[in-house]
Amino acid sequence: MRILSAKLALLLVLLVASWTFADSDPQATGIVFHDVDGDGIFDAAVDEPLAGVAVSNGREVVVSGEDGRYELPLRDPSTIFVIKPRGWAVPVDEMQIPRFYYLHMPQGATGTRYPGLDPTPALPESLDFALRPQEEPDRYDVVLFGDTQPRDLTEIDYIARDVLPDVIGIDAAFGVTLGDLVFDDLNLFDPLNEAIATIGLPWRSLIGNHDIDFTGDTDVQARGAFYRTYGPSYYAFTWGPTHYIVLDSFRWLVSNNRRTYRTGLGDEQLTFLRNELARIPDDQLVVVLSHIPWVDSTGWVDESHRDEVFQVLASHPRMVTLAAHTHRHYHRWIGPDDGWPGEQPHHLVSVGTACGAWCCGAPDEYGIPHAMMSDGTPTGYAILEIDGPRWKVRWQSARRPADFQMHLDAPSSVRVDQSAEAEVLANIFNALPDARVQMRIGTSSPWQDMQRSVRADPVRLSVMERERQLGEVPWRPLGGAQASQHIWTTTIGRSLEPGTHVIEVRAEDDWWSYEGRRLIRVTAP
Repeated sequence: MRILSAKLALLLVLLVASWTFADSDPQATGIVFHDVDGDGIFDAAVDEPLAGVAVSNGREVVVSGEDGRYELPLRDPSTIFVIKPRGWAVPVDEMQIPRFYYLHMPQGATGTRYPGLDPTPALPESLDFALRPQEEPDRYDVVLFGDTQPRDLTEIDYIARDVLPDVIGIDAAFGVTLGDLVFDDLNLFDPLNEAIATIGLPWRSLIGNHDIDFTGDTDVQARGAFYRTYGPSYYAFTWGPTHYIVLDSFRWLVSNNRRTYRTGLGDEQLTFLRNELARIPDDQLVVVLSHIPWVDSTGWVDESHRDEVFQVLASHPRMVTLAAHTHRHYHRWIGPDDGWPGEQPHHLVSVGTACGAWCCGAPDEYGIPHAMMSDGTPTGYAILEIDGPRWKVRWQSARRPADFQMHLDAPSSVRVDQSAEAEVLANIFNALPDARVQMRIGTSSPWQDMQRSVRADPVRLSVMERERQLGEVPWRPLGGAQASQHIWTTTIGRSLEPGTHVIEVRAEDDWWSYEGRRLIRVTAP
């Protein structure tokens, strides 16, 4: 009850905020309007002001009045952006990138290696935001790419041949790349955008720790090229029944010419997050989009800051975080052992990457590196399925049928006297940790339970060993294997008759059911 009261109180503050800012402070003001004629320019004779639409400066959040007008404190630097409400669309450019903001950076923002953002002109007298109506049903899909992260044009071509053909023309509301768009070479933003634009969806791109100019001396300078190409690095929007909050999840640190990053939001962004969550009803699903996960990632600047972030996130009872960065696909419930203060654990999805293991590994027959991720997940993408207040995620491996959801490991052949001890392992890429997984040999035998085992995937280990034995190779070798969160194991448990047998595995969790098969040959002793 205290949370609800606090939200109502802050919402009242937001409603009147535009009248209470000190007159002496610089202000940004403008109109949010229905762009009836589609020209993007407010014309009082044609267009219609929109009331009750949220606008932010990256810290405060206000809502437009009956005349469509808003007013916000203006800081230098800052971004002013409209928070898209349900049933309204923001403009997109020819690359399908949403344009819903104004960058106020009179000093510019750039490092020295890549072109950043030039100094912006004086703020318009009226900073207006155009919206147009669109249908937004309760049921819709979102395409999710983990790190695309190409090093060069060749690796953009790999992704364009491996992942993108499956997605072109897909029936989805929009797409998101969850950061690490490129691998340090910011000149690749444009060719990558050209490739992704062929999908035909509005596409939102988060900033990752490899999307910055490392010569920048400040957070703002390091992000200059990203600002110029994509706009603000954090903001919010609503689509259908769901509210989305995009976060910039790392801080750029420069000290004595040492440049590095650490996970964190910073005070300005944390204030925005607090203000934005305060106005969202408790029963509305909030999807947080972040590059770096809250756990299992690079260390925080300090633990007290993460505690503060968790306190803010836990203030909303219906929330999930979708992140990338780890180059693994898994589900994690963040709970008390992680410092989570909420009554219920927080569901984090680490979305597998479009580039897999950084486009490494032996090329297949089409010349595309297999790039199996360190937990054994193939390259691919995820689909977020929204149905009113409910959500779930499915994984789609690139260039594979939709029902390819696991790989099985077992001996290809085993002697009769050793068959009972033979291990069967199932790596089920998208299974929730509490999935019920069972195995049987042949259709006449009973199903037996398999146990979850957090361990390195033997299939991935075998791939690494085969490629290592080749010696020097003309492709980028795979890195090490990491423990997979979605492996289940058992032994056959009984002696099998000589011959060829079918191993069947089935799994079911709260979202999906999965099936897989492989053969095993049993030989006489």
